[in-house]
Amino acid sequence: MVLFSAPLLASTTSAVSLIERMEQLLWSDSSHGRSTMRIESDYWTRELQLEAWMDRPDHTLIRIHSPKKEAGVGSLRIGDAMWNYLPKVDRTIKIPPSMMLQPWMGSNFSNDDLVKESSFVDDYTHEVAGVDDSGEVPVYRVVSTPRPDAPVVWSQLEFQIRADAIPVSRTIIHIESIEFDIPVDEALFSLRRLRNPE
Repeated sequence: MVLFSAPLLASTTSAVSLIERMEQLLWSDSSHGRSTMRIESDYWTRELQLEAWMDRPDHTLIRIHSPKKEAGVGSLRIGDAMWNYLPKVDRTIKIPPSMMLQPWMGSNFSNDDLVKESSFVDDYTHEVAGVDDSGEVPVYRVVSTPRPDAPVVWSQLEFQIRADAIPVSRTIIHIESIEFDIPVDEALFSLRRLRNPE
C-alpha cells in the first residue's frame, strides 16, 4: 500500500462517494440471486453455492446449495433476530448476541453483518487514508469511524475499494444471477420456510 500526502488524496475520488457506490452495488431495497462465495485462508480454500433473498431493512434468507456436506444449511434474519438451520440434525438454532460477531461459515462476514440494518454511509464518517495505483485499477484504503450515536458494534472499519467501487476482500463472491428491487413475498422469511424450502 502506497500512502500519499493530503493534497494528493484530496484530488482523488472522495471517501463518501466510494462508500456510497460500494453500498449501492452490495445492497438494494430487495433482491434475489445465486452466487458463489469463495473463502480463502492461509491453509485452505473452499466455495459455497448460495441463494439469497433480501427485503431490506428487515428480512434476509440465505440458503447453501453446495458443497454436499453443507447443502441445506440456512440463515434467516427477521429484524435484529437471526436463526441458523442445520439439516443434518434437523435443528433450528437462534443465534445469541454473544455469537453475533463470529464469522458466518468461516467467511469475512460476521453474523452481525447479515442482520445489521445500519448504513455505512449514514452511520460512519469516512476518510481516504491511502491509495495503491500499482494495478490496472487504483485501490483506495478508506477508514470509517462510527458516528457517536450510531447503532453499530465496530469501533472502526477499513475498506479497500477499487476506483470502480468494487470492494477488495479475501472472501470472493461471484454473482451468477441477481434481480434487484423485485416484489418479495414476506411469507418467505419464516422459520417454516427456513426448515422446509419450497
